[in-house]
Amino acid sequence: MKSIEITANSYAEALKQALEELGLDESQVEAEKIAETGLIRKKITVRVTQKESGATLVSDFINGIIERMNIQCSADVEEKEDAFYVSLSGEDTGVLIGYRGDVLDSLQYLSLLVLNKDNPLGKRLVIDGENYREKRIATLSKLAKKIAFRVAKNRKSEALEPMNPFERRIIHSALHDDKFVTTESHGEEPNRYVVILPKKPAFDKERGERRNNDRRGDNRERSSKPRTTSSQETQNRGQENRNFNKTGVTRMKSYGGDMKKFF
Repeated sequence: MKSIEITANSYAEALKQALEELGLDESQVEAEKIAETGLIRKKITVRVTQKESGATLVSDFINGIIERMNIQCSADVEEKEDAFYVSLSGEDTGVLIGYRGDVLDSLQYLSLLVLNKDNPLGKRLVIDGENYREKRIATLSKLAKKIAFRVAKNRKSEALEPMNPFERRIIHSALHDDKFVTTESHGEEPNRYVVILPKKPAFDKERGERRNNDRRGDNRERSSKPRTTSSQETQNRGQENRNFNKTGVTRMKSYGGDMKKFF
């Protein structure tokens, strides 16, 4: 870490000169007034020290833990725009990964606490070893799709074993756009788990309502049309009227009897 002392007529002037000489801005340094001399023309001496970068802070913390554990491993930290990426390598990397990444997650959590003390941009921290996280993503994504197929086929929900937040996010992400199943998280940490459920066939209900509506529409349409008389019916009625005028009702029978006797 760089550190210089600057004496000037004021604290602000000394700090400005120090920042220019270090090529840093005020957020990257720690400054303190260490001396003040003179009665009439005061002189202020300021010590300006460069802060540890986030990458250096994380590297020192993780490698310090590794050294105390006396294991053969090391941590390399790379700072990018979106996050700090830590890569573990060495003979004992598996020790820092642990069972299903539990040690790795704990190490990442503790390192993030240390980083947050000097992380004004709020960058993420990702720790990985031997591409464990990438391999785990592939494994869980494959498992999620396999169970989803079974759930969609049997129309029966299935609960997975408890997982940490990282692994649950993998399951949710893998099935986010699935047409036949959906996912939910249940339970409390550390036993929180994912349930894969079949989606409800809401479209069946909509289609049923549409069919009913169409039937009602057809009935309304038929009932609202005025009854029309065909040309053949008109001709028949005209013939009946002519026959009636010619013969009267003497040839008409009703109720099984001859109507002639009534005339």
